[in-house]
Amino acid sequence: MEKLKRMGGKLIVCACEVAVGVVLLIDPETFTEAMIRGLGILLCVVGALATLAYFRMDPEEAALSQELTRGLVELALGVLFIYKAGWIVTKFMPITVLYGLTAALTGIVKLQWTVDMIRLKRGMWQSSAVAAALSILIAVVVLSNPFRVRHTLWVFTAVALIITGAADLVTAVFSQKQRSYDSSES
Repeated sequence: MEKLKRMGGKLIVCACEVAVGVVLLIDPETFTEAMIRGLGILLCVVGALATLAYFRMDPEEAALSQELTRGLVELALGVLFIYKAGWIVTKFMPITVLYGLTAALTGIVKLQWTVDMIRLKRGMWQSSAVAAALSILIAVVVLSNPFRVRHTLWVFTAVALIITGAADLVTAVFSQKQRSYDSSES
């Protein structure tokens, strides 16, 4: 059970990476619209809380805080994201940049896992290194946007997420088996 807790975070990240890749492959525009609407809902909640906080503050403190402005801007953006998600997806190409940045961040996390495995003298670090390199390569490709068609870029990103997530899952499972084997020999 303790081993499962230690691996839990890595397994969740790998499973989420594969799941996002599959959903993105099936319907990238609907998935992206759902993510934008989710962000819109979050912005509305945060904006409403900031607006309420403004009215709960002492008037002098409130005048210095800019909470009302922040809250109203967040509410306006939230409503825009909720009601115009489709328009944002079709007109706002930097969303693909967000996918690229996510791949870059994932690659850096995987690089940390690789270095940890090397320092701990664990086996299977090579597959983790390959997954890290793939994630970083994907980030570079997506961020340089060599594709003219957004859908092609999303399919490429989805397939890459599935491959790197599956590779990480295999690495996590086999490295755990290696640790169990090393522990039983002691």
